[in-house]
Amino acid sequence: MDVFEALATRRTAGAFSAQVPPREVIERIIEAATWAPNHRRTEPWRFFVLAGEERARFGEQLAAEIAANGGPERRIESTRTKPLRSPIVLVVAQHGTPDNPELDHEDYAACACATENLLLAAHAEGLATKWSTGEMAVQPAAFDYLGLAPADRIVGYIYLGYAAEPGDPKRAERSPAVVSWRGFEG
Repeated sequence: MDVFEALATRRTAGAFSAQVPPREVIERIIEAATWAPNHRRTEPWRFFVLAGEERARFGEQLAAEIAANGGPERRIESTRTKPLRSPIVLVVAQHGTPDNPELDHEDYAACACATENLLLAAHAEGLATKWSTGEMAVQPAAFDYLGLAPADRIVGYIYLGYAAEPGDPKRAERSPAVVSWRGFEG
């Protein structure tokens, strides 16, 4: 699969089978993530692979924090079960540099690029993915569980596995790109 085919056919998975991808495949897609552009070569990305019972423990810790803060039962239960939606939860995090906002911004962009590389590599390996952020990406309990510092960021939770059912490879309708051509002759 070439890169243009991967870009045109990768889709967010709706549901995952219980089949766990092989470790060597997960290692390969993480390596692909690290090929992302990275100004100053800071390599700010951090990866956490949660599998098996570790996903449930993670969900319990996040749910307990919401419960302790008086959150509604529906939100508590949703948070508890989210990590169980796929056999692997791959957390992409950024090592933050709050004393250098310019570098911190560049490093966040590098981690987002790394995440896209990871999604495309997973697709090329026949895996399904779902990139999620939301409240779980800023919960102190998640930072505690993963050992992240307050200045770090969770760039995304990548739900990873095999699709429960084949996805629709058709390209979703997109608006044309907004492009301003300046000084281009050709």
